[in-house]
Amino acid sequence: MVWLLRHWRRVGLIGICLLAIILVVLWHQGRTPMRTPMVIAGSSLMQPLIQALAQSFDHTRYDVQVESGGSVAGVLAMRHGAIDLAMVSHPVPGLFADAQTRQYLLARNSIAFIVHPHGPVRALSQAHIRQIFTGEIRNWQALGGPDAPIQVVVQRPPSVSTQFIERVVLGYQPITHHAQQVNQAKDMVAAIEGNPYAIGYVSWPDSLAKSSFVRLAIEGVPFSRATLLSGRYPYIQDLYLVGYGKASPAEQDFLQFIRSSQAQEIIARHHLVSVY
Repeated sequence: MVWLLRHWRRVGLIGICLLAIILVVLWHQGRTPMRTPMVIAGSSLMQPLIQALAQSFDHTRYDVQVESGGSVAGVLAMRHGAIDLAMVSHPVPGLFADAQTRQYLLARNSIAFIVHPHGPVRALSQAHIRQIFTGEIRNWQALGGPDAPIQVVVQRPPSVSTQFIERVVLGYQPITHHAQQVNQAKDMVAAIEGNPYAIGYVSWPDSLAKSSFVRLAIEGVPFSRATLLSGRYPYIQDLYLVGYGKASPAEQDFLQFIRSSQAQEIIARHHLVSVY
């Protein structure tokens, strides 16, 4: 009985998000457009990136509106023709994937786990990462290192990297309350470089900075552009734009724009890995 209530509660929330997206679309359609309208909706994680891309897109011909509401609600709205493209932060479920569904990989989200150059480890398993960041393991001795406390360092919300830790790495388990919190990536790097027993994380662009920290291999796989693009590195979140049926001229132009050097610079500024 409990699982049934939870199921219908989740369905209800998705329905509310879908209704909100449709109402926003109808409001925009009620205005007299001077330019061709296009509506993109879905994943709240992707909304800031798509808004930034839309602001740099062709404003002389297109009026691009970007709304959140969740990946599933975005896909449902797309299937019902209420929006042009859905933002999806995971592959489209098989329920929606048919011959008319078009998936476009926009970028990849990932992080590197970093330690002091004289830290006790150079590689960890996914299980160990999860145990460290949830507080289950709090001493390096449990991992074959010295008898020293592990200092977990995290970025304060609403950090995209911290959201990645919570959702992808920990599967929505809470981060240990013993963690040291910092404001920015540069503060994270400073905290790691100042403590040989600390462990933290940085996004792909920040991992390329000229610093002394060491990027850990996970399950024996190093963190690099090659392993991210090949899918070998275990912590990857694919970000998609999804369409349905024949692409409109507006969609085609926008999808072509996201492959441009200008769009790729915007993707990098949002701490994501370019796939083009």
